[in-house]
Amino acid sequence: MTEPFHQDDMVIRDSFPIPVCLPARNDKVRSFRDQATVAYNPPKKMCFYGFKAHMLVTLSGFIVNYGVTPASVHDRQVAEDLLENTTFPVVLADLGYLSKVLKQHLTRKDYRFWTPLRRNMVMVKAKQHNHWRLKAERRTIETRFSVLCSEFDIERPLARSLKGLKLWLEQTIFAYNLGFFY
Repeated sequence: MTEPFHQDDMVIRDSFPIPVCLPARNDKVRSFRDQATVAYNPPKKMCFYGFKAHMLVTLSGFIVNYGVTPASVHDRQVAEDLLENTTFPVVLADLGYLSKVLKQHLTRKDYRFWTPLRRNMVMVKAKQHNHWRLKAERRTIETRFSVLCSEFDIERPLARSLKGLKLWLEQTIFAYNLGFFY
């Protein structure tokens, strides 16, 4: 199904929160008690109880792969699992995936893994490494997440079981990806 999108040659990797209740109920919530966890989301400056959705998106916006983890699982721990059955050689990611060990491990598996460097990193000049075109292409996934939020309300699940949540997420991604064929 992803054959038409292989001309992209590159995927973008990121995650977004799926809170299952309002922050005021984080301590009292009963649904997903054994699966969901509380975590802090720096971009939104909030603690939330729920899950994280991790996605691989092509430059044209097609969602290639996804995964769901408890909110407290760090993005780096899921990076390899999402790339398992993909044939895209170049992977763009954000600062959450910045890790020498992860980069070396993915390089051994023939992936070119790019993450922006922090401004204070000296080993390579950050300005040269953080090329504006790569950063602009990385913003594609933020646009896709915004479309998923506005059209499918993906950050407000109505599911009350893990199976229901995964089914709801699959249906949403399927409906979103169908838009590329019509």
